[in-house]
Amino acid sequence: MKSRLGARVTGRRAGQRFDADNQVATEALLFLGDLDPDAIGPSIAHATHYEPTPVGEFEPLLAHVPFPLEGATFVDAGAGMGRAVLLAARKPFRQVVGVEISRALHEIARDNLARVDRSKLRCRDVRLVCADAVTYRFPRGPLVVYLFNPFDASVLGAILDRLSAGPKREIAIVYHTPVEREVIEAHPAFELVADDRTGAVYRRYPT
Repeated sequence: MKSRLGARVTGRRAGQRFDADNQVATEALLFLGDLDPDAIGPSIAHATHYEPTPVGEFEPLLAHVPFPLEGATFVDAGAGMGRAVLLAARKPFRQVVGVEISRALHEIARDNLARVDRSKLRCRDVRLVCADAVTYRFPRGPLVVYLFNPFDASVLGAILDRLSAGPKREIAIVYHTPVEREVIEAHPAFELVADDRTGAVYRRYPT
């Protein structure tokens, strides 16, 4: 069995290969307070650090989404430098959106999206938004919300309330490193559909 340190080293190497193969920069460990705290404002108190999704752990989690990806919109809340956005864009989503509160990380993600080979992307509508996830207006229709432990329980709870208050529709929450999973599991609108070694997937039913 691999040690946790060994797994992290392997993950970094895979991330470095991903960056080299796609001519992008996503492999880093950064604290938002060291980037642009004044631009972020009070919300920085609820944000965690930036660390990219391990390349090999994204697709297995996404495979637990309990409805077709075709016709759904993927939203990465806390998109950072855009790695999960680029990975999701290889799937047949109707639209892929990365939402990031840090202007500095958002600009790096924009550069990465401009560099990537678009012929590798199945989704043709890929967008990056610099915004606070709490106030971001989620797109209509079936929705896959991706979280890589981007913020604390108070922000997560506010987002769940907004999603559950909207029109009845299919919503899946794909939660990597689910530190605040109790917040979702205590919410009446969502239920656990998969528990993976790296995260959990929840569903809100349309009825």
